[in-house]
Amino acid sequence: MSRIFSRQNQKEPKTINLNAAYTKEFFDSDEDLDVEDEFNVDEFNINESNINKENNVDESNINKENEILSGQLKILQRAWLNENFSTEILPYEPAFERLNEILENQNIRAESLALSQETSPIGMLLFIDNERIKYVMNRYKRTRLAKIEKYVCSIIENAEYMARLSLPEKEFAERYKRLIEEHEHASFLHVLPQESLDVLKETENGTETSFATVEHPDLNQAVFCRFIKHVGSYSFLSTPHDKEILSKDDAYLVKYSDIQKLLEDHSIELI
Repeated sequence: MSRIFSRQNQKEPKTINLNAAYTKEFFDSDEDLDVEDEFNVDEFNINESNINKENNVDESNINKENEILSGQLKILQRAWLNENFSTEILPYEPAFERLNEILENQNIRAESLALSQETSPIGMLLFIDNERIKYVMNRYKRTRLAKIEKYVCSIIENAEYMARLSLPEKEFAERYKRLIEEHEHASFLHVLPQESLDVLKETENGTETSFATVEHPDLNQAVFCRFIKHVGSYSFLSTPHDKEILSKDDAYLVKYSDIQKLLEDHSIELI
């Protein structure tokens, strides 16, 4: 592995701009959005005092909802980054569902404001903020669906991977795999002799699993990671005899298989 920087070799921890990790290819060409603006969570905190005064809304409930919204949004942003840079499908993030519930409440409030105060900009600002939140949610969902499409056969054959999917994702994966199999059979497999099909099969513990051409996640792919909490002495799988002192804000370039467990227990984030 390659150590990028650590707390020991500099006076202050180096800050990595997560936005710099993104490229225009990652976003749809038909969307012209400012990434820096999209990730400025502070912009989601609209001045709710105006809403409270004009609509007699409980300020404590509004503030509590804003805190929950901000926290869940940060969790989902991190899950999106990890999902985008990991080689395998990661566990589904429950913050997605929580944000969806909050958005429903905010949409109701925004519609109420829009109807009662045509000249007030508060309702429109709420609508804009909701769209920004939905942007992050949609990117997270699209990233997972793209990975499911790429590794659908590998995911369905792996019980651990299937357990990481939400119910709609499981249904999507099964339908997508069925469509692929029907297309391949109608296109060329039906004309091949059985002997040729048997050659293409791969086995695991004596049991046929899938065609040998099925794509599997490359767990040896190199990834960049940053530690978000102190781990202490640790040995990576590829170098079991070497001990590393892993501290918060340290960054490494390592094999994905070396940091799988650290990613599962939320000790690191991918960058």
